[in-house]
Amino acid sequence: MGEIESLTIPVILLRLLGAGLVGGLIGYERRMHHKSIGIAGMVLVALGSATYMLLAHHLTSTDPSAIGRLLQGFISGIGFLGGAVIFRGGTDVHGIKTAAAIWITGAIGLAIGTSFWWLGVIVGIITAAVLWIADMFPGTRQQIEEHAEQVERRVEHAEQRATNAEQQAAQRVTPNRPDRPSAAPPG
Repeated sequence: MGEIESLTIPVILLRLLGAGLVGGLIGYERRMHHKSIGIAGMVLVALGSATYMLLAHHLTSTDPSAIGRLLQGFISGIGFLGGAVIFRGGTDVHGIKTAAAIWITGAIGLAIGTSFWWLGVIVGIITAAVLWIADMFPGTRQQIEEHAEQVERRVEHAEQRATNAEQQAAQRVTPNRPDRPSAAPPG
């Protein structure tokens, strides 16, 4: 309960600012790689989760189970948001990293909203670094598919050139000879 009493307006503002900055860092990384959620979205997730945790801390003075209920509802809501950015096309699934970033940004906001603000900052920096490094090396499946498309285009182009060359060679080898009738009937 000592912490509840120490949540002054400057402390609350500092925690919200910290959550927003860490969320913005993660959102900036997502935006740099043209992902479906960017700076504003991640800042809102972090701010919202920090706000919920600050409210739960405030409510624990009268209802000790408030934090548990808050966490249950919050995790469900974040799961819903994360599920909205996952797309499946055939055998490919896109958006897993962005969904995970939404999920962990929510957790970061929750941590910053408590006395574990340092945990949220550290996890936020690690998350941004992991996403940054992971996006520097696209998945091998994606690389294979892109390479296969390039090879397919080259093969089609080569086949077209071969067909054109065969047609030109056939025209040179088979000139119109007088002992063969022409394609058009006389007349």
